[in-house]
Amino acid sequence: MKKITFLLLVLCLGFGLMAQENSIPKVAIGVRAGLNGSSILVNKNSLSYDKGYSSTQKLKLGAQAGFTVNFRFKEKWTFQTGLIYAWQRTGQEQSSKYVKELSSYSIGSTNAYTSHHLRLPVMINYHINTTPNHLIIGLGLYADGTLGGTLAYDASAIVTTTTEQGTEINNFFASGELHPYKNERHRLYYTENKDDFVKTYDLYTGQMLKRFDVGLNLEIGYQISQFYVGIGGNIGLLNMARKEFFGNQFAERNFSLQLNFGYTIN
Repeated sequence: MKKITFLLLVLCLGFGLMAQENSIPKVAIGVRAGLNGSSILVNKNSLSYDKGYSSTQKLKLGAQAGFTVNFRFKEKWTFQTGLIYAWQRTGQEQSSKYVKELSSYSIGSTNAYTSHHLRLPVMINYHINTTPNHLIIGLGLYADGTLGGTLAYDASAIVTTTTEQGTEINNFFASGELHPYKNERHRLYYTENKDDFVKTYDLYTGQMLKRFDVGLNLEIGYQISQFYVGIGGNIGLLNMARKEFFGNQFAERNFSLQLNFGYTIN
């Protein structure tokens, strides 16, 4: 009887160790939620008319949530996909100085972007080991579709015009909100000098920013039983600026950092 009991204990221990060593299921469905900070990567040399252009981007806090599906195709390797909704915000400060004909322009603006995205990740994950608690390194691509967004702007300009009659200085102040992903007429609302009367300027008719993007995705995380925490980042590979508005040389790409928390359902 003692031998049988001992044998059963050994078998239970062996099966327990086997289960621990193969804790990564064949198919794992999980949920994700977390925070993000996004920005815009601008090619500062892409404004051909303007040698004095400068642009500073600021990360602003956003959030994302969704689900993931992992397929184990080797002992320590999984293929991951899913669908993530992301609410992203970006701050931007721009300034430029240039001369055109008889006038010199000094322009500054503070912009705040808010956008909504659906993102499809396609990643290969490497699990350091197959125990319940282990490190995971993931690398892959993503496809991103922008559902919509707004651009809130607060800008000012000083226009100095020199003629034979003398020098004239005009100050312009503009503020409002644009919808850069919509194919519509975009208008600027501004005042001139000390006049409180708001004027309208037809800026552009059409879509200012592209909705679809693809890019690289990197994430490093730690699995603790069914719970997960990770940090990651992605960078867009496509120019999101439409050439019809920005010109052929201007380029800007998406960039974001994420802090993710997850839970494996099965």
